Amino acid sequence: MTARIFVRERRAVTDRTYSLSRRDYLELSNLGNRPGIIAHRRGREPCAIMRAMHVVLLRLALALYSVGFAHSVLTALHKKQTLFRAALASVSVGFALHVASIVLRALEVRYLPLTQQYEQFSFFGALAALGFLIAYAKYRIAPLSVFAFPLIFLMTFVANLFYDPSASIPDVLRSNWIYIHTPLVFLGYAALFIAFAGAIMYLIQEHALKSKHPVRFHNWLPSLEICDELAYRSLAIGFPLITLGIITGALWAQAVWGSWARDAKVLFSFLTWLVYLLLIFYRLSGWRGRKAAYLSIVGFIGVLITFLGTRYFGGLHTFQ
Repeated sequence: MTARIFVRERRAVTDRTYSLSRRDYLELSNLGNRPGIIAHRRGREPCAIMRAMHVVLLRLALALYSVGFAHSVLTALHKKQTLFRAALASVSVGFALHVASIVLRALEVRYLPLTQQYEQFSFFGALAALGFLIAYAKYRIAPLSVFAFPLIFLMTFVANLFYDPSASIPDVLRSNWIYIHTPLVFLGYAALFIAFAGAIMYLIQEHALKSKHPVRFHNWLPSLEICDELAYRSLAIGFPLITLGIITGALWAQAVWGSWARDAKVLFSFLTWLVYLLLIFYRLSGWRGRKAAYLSIVGFIGVLITFLGTRYFGGLHTFQ
């Protein structure tokens, strides 16, 4: 009798121990679902970390570009080279951080980051920085920085200003054409910007040489021949790129929309392309100097209108 009682009590203790162990197991299993617990295993956390790093790098790039912007302003005010070495180093490091920011954004959204408005400004700013660094490496034209650094800074500033963490992509942009059309257009824009800067420098230097009271930093500017060569070679790179960009864009638009010829951005793109076609024709005919510089400036104004005016033109390129 005593043995039976002992066995029953032992079974009851065992059952209680088992039930407690199961409850403990269930509680431990639910810990992973509680917020803040084992956060590194949650699928969306790496994206949040990547997004934070992307924004930090973009803002660091902007801070470094501000040194270049200060160099441009001080040089224009004092009419002599100011802080160029520091500005060049800052913009070079800023460009590296800028590229890293774009790469992180691409890894986050798993797509080419050119669908948001701020991404386009960021990409344009990075390519403008790349264009300046390539031109400076080849020609060693320090005055080019006075014109390039403000645009680089402003584009990156606007990118930070209009930052949108959304990773959503309009359905119309979910196409492989985006990997061809958009980079071609932006690379063309960057090359044409360098041509624009070369044209500005040409006009300033020509005016200084003819004036009885030239600006104090005209000796710092390159010769008319170098300014003209820089503008011409940049045009020779930029024009084929925007031509291919327009062709690929037309093929993409035809596949998606069918009728697209009346779109405002398409019309401005075509008009801008005609200006540069005319410039190429006259260049090949031996046209140089002031007239070519003026036409290059008009062409880049068309580029800016085409790029910046999308949200105001309406039409198919609003993607809303």
